[in-house]
This record gives sequence, structure tokens and C-alpha cells, in this order.
Amino acid sequence: MNGVRLYVRNWLHLRWRKHVVYPVCRRLYRDWERDAHRSIFIAGTARSGTTWLGDIISSQLPCRVMFEPFHSEKVEAYRHFNYFQYMRPDAANPALRNYCEKVFTGQIRHGWIDRQVAHLRPRYRLIKEIRANLFLKWAKNQFPEIPFLFVIRHPCAVVLSRLQLGWATDADLEPFLRQPELIHDFLTDKLDCIRHARSDEAKHALVWCISNLVPLAQFQPDELTIIYYERLCDCPELEVPKIFRAIGHGYRQSVFSQMDTPAWTTKRASAVMRAENKVTPWQRELSPRQISTILSVVRDFGLDYLYGDSLMPLGATHRSPTTLLQ
Repeated sequence: MNGVRLYVRNWLHLRWRKHVVYPVCRRLYRDWERDAHRSIFIAGTARSGTTWLGDIISSQLPCRVMFEPFHSEKVEAYRHFNYFQYMRPDAANPALRNYCEKVFTGQIRHGWIDRQVAHLRPRYRLIKEIRANLFLKWAKNQFPEIPFLFVIRHPCAVVLSRLQLGWATDADLEPFLRQPELIHDFLTDKLDCIRHARSDEAKHALVWCISNLVPLAQFQPDELTIIYYERLCDCPELEVPKIFRAIGHGYRQSVFSQMDTPAWTTKRASAVMRAENKVTPWQRELSPRQISTILSVVRDFGLDYLYGDSLMPLGATHRSPTTLLQ
């Protein structure tokens, strides 16, 4: 299939899902399975591929996709929490636990959360979230029966996408800086780096760093399944079995054709829609100065072990919390 035909197919598929499937299903679906162990949690930074991974999984399981239920500006029941809520792993927070339980057992129904429902009778829930990274370990401690997947994508790719969408910089950093426990536990020695960030790309890189630093430090290596976006693109035959082992389900060969279908949050000008390589566009779109700035911030946070100067992730997926906090 040539590029033009694939673009048209992708565009029609997205329109069908957005304008026909989702509007019908979100009004008529019935989520009667109240066991939390029927939930799957996908977390990561914004623009990291969480929606795409959710689409891959939901192509094989009849899932109710719950879209970003921890968005304090969109979901009234979550409005009393921070935009990026931080929790120490063993802290007590009955209000947050009660809200999480409603999410994980399907008791909450909301227009924002249900904007991606594609099954009328789902048997599982797939929670897709980009604002829960800072309490991910806490949530896992509270609900150990739920499989958690954590998506990581190259910081330059994430920053490029945020820049192209005109996303907030200072407004996204502010919720981190108003949480004293987060500053004490992770950011005290990073405050100079944060204060000296002037460019948009540096500030977007800070959001990427903080959002990845906390979960990578709080989880032990065998406690969290990490999915690298680039590896999923480059060698799906290795990554797909890993994903479905982690959630305890099988899959059909059709899953690999699903991987060529763009996520519904994909923009029309994206590499996915144009059938281009999904890993490399940031090398072309970002200037050398921007790339240098982004990677410098990542080094300041001690996270350069994830990618270094490479397009692809390096070998290690974790360092110990002690190493990360030095």
C-alpha cells in the first residue's frame, strides 16, 4: 500500500472511530464487572504512546477504555487533587484511595473519561493516564491485583510533540513546585535546573524528567513493566508478547495489523498518518540547539542512562532509587 492510500485509510479509520463508534458506545455501554482485577493501568507522560498502547490491547480484549480519569481540570470528582498529584508510596490518603477504587471497579461514568469507549458490553477496564506517574507506586501498593504498564518515549520526541501542539510549560511545571513533599523527596537538588530553564523546550523537558524520575525511583526493577515506545515500533514481535504476559492475557496475530492503525489522538500531520518512521522525526524537526538543550536537562536529572545520545533506548530500564537520587 503506497503512502497516499495508507494516509486515506488511516484518516477514514480515525473519522469512523471518533464520529460513529465512540459517540454511540459511550452512551450505551454497560460496565457490570466490578472486580478491580479486571482493570489494566497504562501510564506514561503525555505524547509517549499511552493511547496507542491502549488501542493495541483493546483490539484483543473487550475493554472499556477509561481516558485520563485523573485529570483534575476535567473530572469534577477529582478536582480536589493536584494536576500532577504526588504520593509517597506508603502514605495514607483515604480520599484518593476511594476515588481510585471507583475508577478501578468501573463505578464512575463521565463524558471525559468515556470518550474512547468502543464496546457495548466490556469485560475489562483499560485505564489510560498521563497524570498519575507521581502516585503510580502508591496506587500499585493500594491495588496490587492490577497490572501496571509504564510507557517511556524519547524525551526529544515527546518535547517535539508538545511544542507542535502548543502545550503549556510554566502552567504544567507549577503543580510540581507547589507540593513540598515532592520537592523534598526528589527536586531539592534540581531547583536550580528548574529555575534556570528559559526556553520552551527546556521546560517541556523538565516535565518529561519529573514525570519519569519519580516512578523509576519508587519502583523496584521487577515491580513495573516498562514499555519503550521505540522498541514497540521497531520490534513488535518481541514487545507484544511481553505486554500480554504482563497483563495475563493471550493475543491473536491480528494484533500486529492493529499496530499500523493510528491512535485516535494522532494528529493528521503526524508521521503515523503519513506512514513514515515513527521514531526519527524529531531529529529533523528539532534544531541542534533544541536537541542539546533537551538532552542537557535530561542529564541534569540523571536520566540520560535511558537513551543517552541514541535514538533507541539503552539496555537498563531502572536504576536503584539511591542511584537516581544522588
